[in-house]
Parts: sequence; C-alpha cells; structure tokens
Amino acid sequence: MSPIATEGGRAPRIIICEPRPNIAFGIVWQAGLLHIVAMLQTDLLTNARLRIAPSIRRSSNRKGVSLLRTAGGTRHLVLTPAQAAILVDGFAQPVTVPEVLVRLLSENRCPPLNEYYELVLQANAAGVLISEDEVPAPSLARRWWLRLPPRVALFLARPILLLAIGTLVVAPRPWIAPAWNLGLLWGWLSMCALLSLGEFLAASVLAGAGCEVRRVRFHWQRLWPHFRVDTREAAMGGTACEQTVAIMRLMPLLAGTAAAAWYEPTWLAPLLAGVFYVLAPIPQSAARQFLGTLVESTVFTVSTGFLFEPRQKDFWARFKVWWAGRTSRFGLLWITWGLIWAGLLGLVLQWCRPGLYAAVWRLFGPQGRFHHYVNDALYVVAAVPVLALLFLCWALIRHWLIRRALTSPLRLSQTRIDTAALNAGDNPAALRSVPLFRGLSDDDLKALAQTMTPVTVERKQVIFNEDDPGDAFYVVMEGVFEVLKNQPAPSRRKKTIGWLNPGDGFGEIALLDNSTRTTTIRAARPGRLLRLGKSDFDQLIVNKMGGEHVRALLQSAAFLGRLTILGGWPFDDLLRYAQRCRTQRYQAGTQVLNKNEGNIWFFLIFDGAFEVRDGKKSLRRLHAGDYFGEISLLEHGIATADVVALEDSRCLVMTRADFLTFFARDYRMGMRIEALAIQRRGEKLFSSR
Repeated sequence: MSPIATEGGRAPRIIICEPRPNIAFGIVWQAGLLHIVAMLQTDLLTNARLRIAPSIRRSSNRKGVSLLRTAGGTRHLVLTPAQAAILVDGFAQPVTVPEVLVRLLSENRCPPLNEYYELVLQANAAGVLISEDEVPAPSLARRWWLRLPPRVALFLARPILLLAIGTLVVAPRPWIAPAWNLGLLWGWLSMCALLSLGEFLAASVLAGAGCEVRRVRFHWQRLWPHFRVDTREAAMGGTACEQTVAIMRLMPLLAGTAAAAWYEPTWLAPLLAGVFYVLAPIPQSAARQFLGTLVESTVFTVSTGFLFEPRQKDFWARFKVWWAGRTSRFGLLWITWGLIWAGLLGLVLQWCRPGLYAAVWRLFGPQGRFHHYVNDALYVVAAVPVLALLFLCWALIRHWLIRRALTSPLRLSQTRIDTAALNAGDNPAALRSVPLFRGLSDDDLKALAQTMTPVTVERKQVIFNEDDPGDAFYVVMEGVFEVLKNQPAPSRRKKTIGWLNPGDGFGEIALLDNSTRTTTIRAARPGRLLRLGKSDFDQLIVNKMGGEHVRALLQSAAFLGRLTILGGWPFDDLLRYAQRCRTQRYQAGTQVLNKNEGNIWFFLIFDGAFEVRDGKKSLRRLHAGDYFGEISLLEHGIATADVVALEDSRCLVMTRADFLTFFARDYRMGMRIEALAIQRRGEKLFSSR
C-alpha cells in the first residue's frame, strides 16, 4: 500500500470503525489500519491545517471530565478539561499541529508530547478535528417523537423492574423441553421483540434528556435480530441518563421473562438467554453501562488510546493500561459482576435442568467417555501463565528498546541519490540529486563528476579520524556512515553524534576553516563514496557558490543535518533553520549560563567542549553535536544549571521563539529533546493538567 499524499493542507482522515463479526478479518483489518495510521501521521502532525468541527458538542456533566462529539461522528472523546481546551481553543481557526504546540509552549501549558499527539490523532479519527476544506460528515441524529424525561422513566420503570425480579424469585421451577418445540420459536421471537422494545424506550429517554437519538438501525446479522440505537449517547446526558437508559434496555425483557415463567414455560429458554445477554460482562451491555455510573473511574480516551505510532508498538504500556483498568474501582466491580453473572448462569441452568451437571460429569468425569479431553485442557491451562509471562518479558524488553530509541540517533529512511543513474555510471545525474550541488549548472556538475574519484569502502572502515588534517571532501553515494566524536581523556571511547546517508556530503568543515577533522567518520555498512581534493573543492564548489556568507550557511546546514536529533530532515528545512542561527564564539573559561538566571537562547555546539555544573559539582560534559539551554526555554525561561566553556568553542544559537518553532517542527525530534531533557532533570518536563 502506498502513502496517501495530501494537497493544499488537507488532512487525511483516520476512520475508526466498529469491529467486524469475523474475527480473522477483524485482525487483518486492524493491522491494515495501524499501517495506514503510521503512513499518514507524519503529514497530519506536521503540514495539515486542522480546525475544530463546526458541529461539535461538549458535555461536562461529570466533574473533571469533558465529552466531545460531532453530529456526524460515531464515537465521543472522553477528555480532561485541559485536553478539551487544547482542541476547542487551539484549533478554533485552521492551524497546523506544530503552530498549536508552539502556542502551548509559549503559554507554559503544554502536556507531554505523547499525550498531545495522541490527542490530535484521536480527535481526527473521531471527526472532532477536520482539515480546513473538509466538509463535516452529515448528522446521524434522527427525529424521535416519544420523549421520556429520565426522572419520569425511572419512576415508571422501578416498580415494574422490582415486580419482575420478585416474580422470577417465587416462580415455580419450569420444565424446559430438551427437544425442539414450537414454544422455543415463540420465545425467540418474543425475545427479539422485547430487546427492540428496550432499545425503543432507551431512545425515548435519550430524547427526553436532550440527547440525540443516533444510528437507529436493525441488526439482523445476529443470533437475536433486533432494533438498536447508539446508547453510548447517554454519556452526554450525565449519570442519571446513563442509569435510566441501562434500566430501560433491561426492563421489558425481564418483565417478559417473569411472565413466561408463570404462563408459558416453554418460551422461557430463549428469554432467559436474552436476559443473560443484556446482563453479560461484555462491552456495550446494559450491565456495563449501569455499573459504569456507580463508581467514579473515568476511562480517558488519550490514556487508553494507541493511535500515535510510537505508542502502537509499546505493548508494555498497553498492558499497564489494561492492568490499571482491572485494578481500578470499576475494574474490580466489573470482575465481581462477571463472577456473579457466571454464578447466576450456573444456578439458572441447575434450576431449569436439574440433571444437567450430572450428565456433564458422566461424560467428562474420571470414568467418562471424554475424560482425556479434560487432561489435554489442563495442559493448555497450565501453559497459559507461562506464555503470558514470556509475553510480558518480551513486551518489557520492547518497551525498553522503544525508550532507548528516543535517545539514540535518528537514521534517514529515504535515499536521495538517483540510484538508477548511479548504477548506470551517470555520475553527473546522480550528483544532481545531492542537495549541496543543486545550485550548480550541468557543465559544473560534469566537471565535478570528472574530477571526483570513486572510493569503495568496507564495513567498519574508517574514512578519517578526528584531528586528522583535512585534505578532501566526500559525497555518500551508497551505504550508511557513522559520525563519531572522541570522549574526553582518559576515556578512549567514541560517541555517535549522527549518521550520513546517500546524498550527504562530509569533510567540508576542515576544508572551509583550514583546520583538522572535527569528527571521525566510519562506514556502518559497505558503500561507495566520491572523493574531491581540497584544491578542486575550492575551485569547483566554493568559488562557484559565492562568498563567506553562503559558505557559512552551507557549513551550518551540513552541521545541522548530521545532528542526531535532526536525522531525516530535508535539506531545504536545514537551510531555513540555519538562517535563523548565528555563530557565537566562547573562550575557555567563559560562563555561558548561570543557574537561576534568565535565558533566551538555545545552543547547538559546533565545536569545542562545555561543562554543565551545579555549583562546584560537575554534572556532564558536552561536545560537538550536543546542545543545552532547551529546558529553560521549554519551561519558565530560568536556567537550571551553570554551563562553562572548557576550551575555545563555537555554538549555533537561536532565540526562544525560533527554538520553539524548531522544537515543534518534527515530532520525532521534539520527542527526543523531551526524552533527553527528562534524563537530565530526572523528572518529567511537561505534566498533564
């Protein structure tokens, strides 16, 4: 499946549908949906202009909870008031996701980035956020002539419900025929009719509470065909409305079952099955809807949703959400109800068919015909905890790898070189796709291609080491190369500060400054390079492209492109942000930042070394490719530590406004800066409010 391009800022819609009846098809469909989400979200979270849907409805009937839904949406969002305010206020006018993030950062009310991006994706999937030129979906509401206020409906339903329960308790023991008879057919028809009547009364309560009656349809592909409405709409009417709707869904079926127990026992089996279906511990049942109103245990959409691509693969986070739900007050109540439901089902079976359990024992007991199946089942049951433990260990390792990836260098996923021209030996056509050479004419490219020498490298081969003299410029034509920086003495280790991919050039810093190499370049896999000597570099590139300003700009853009936090950025974006930077030199011993004092700058270390201190205590050392000042800019503008230059150094600095735009531009880069800031602080950078 190919990515779906967007035009004119129009956002691709991620549509969440109801699960299909076929389980196998549903699994494949859900996997395909996650693949589509991964493809679309980069454009959605960076370029698309979104706005709040004009038909938005907002309910705040519960303390600390806001519900958002559109007239044409099939589901509602359960959010905190702060999350709802981000959507309603931030996207009141068509705007991009980074622009809203910059505004939140400026106002110091930004949530964790995972939460923010998940909120946007969930809102887009629910139709709450749409693109600026998108037509909202038509309303799903239907006119309903009967309106029952919840209080009136509850006043009428309570005595009927209590009378039906009492009648069932004192009813004589029925005899249910083991074979087919006409009474079972009438009971099945009655059950379908009573289920439909319950939904009809529930719709009347929704209309009486001022809620919309939505998605009225006949479910015929069921064991019990009946009419249904979207009873989840009751959440928009508050707790009393939800309780009344749940009771109305149950009341007709329970009353019909009580009547059948006295007058038509042969109808009782289907009716009892319908009662247990409505009371079953499954989603969207009447029992689930009623129990959800008894305890204050709100399930927030953003906390339990996993549309954001980095969260989709984190099964440990999903398990923690599931476990928190099971151990919450509602989760424990739900488990308790499930046990009660199973016990009641067993009692009813014993009540209706006294010899049922004895017959089962004769078949599966020690002397039974199918006893060997029981032994096989015990082995399967014993294997389940072991498999679950292995799965949890795997999920925990995967979670650790995902967290680690947030602080590791980004690698380019695309190839910018014209591989067809490269394989055909047409080096000028291949060089034309290198961003650094796009300003050169065809004649200049031909001269450059004739002058450059091809070099084949093996895996782990070092192209040059840090502090070697600069004698050549290189362009990556094939393969991946690692950019390494020496750690301070006495350590002999090297730190990865970036990656080079096809289309990247390197080695220009030493040539432009007439200095030694500032980094080590090593091949991560076999590849091919084009080598250009220093004199040819000056003649064919520097002299052709202009003066010192252009040279410094290209140097800054090339440096930015190798940073671990900027892997994958287009060269045009790097040039644009390089224009916002200015080079600042610091002599050894210069105090760059003072703790508890204001800071308005973001620092990217071009070369040299800095030390971060807390008083006289050294916290860490920073070198080329590192950065500092981001924590104060993302929070309150106050430096959290002292930063001192250990040697003559250079930094690329930008203002807070430019940095916030820089931070919000790419969610991958922003999340890495956030993760590294959390490591440095030892606590969360942003908090949910």
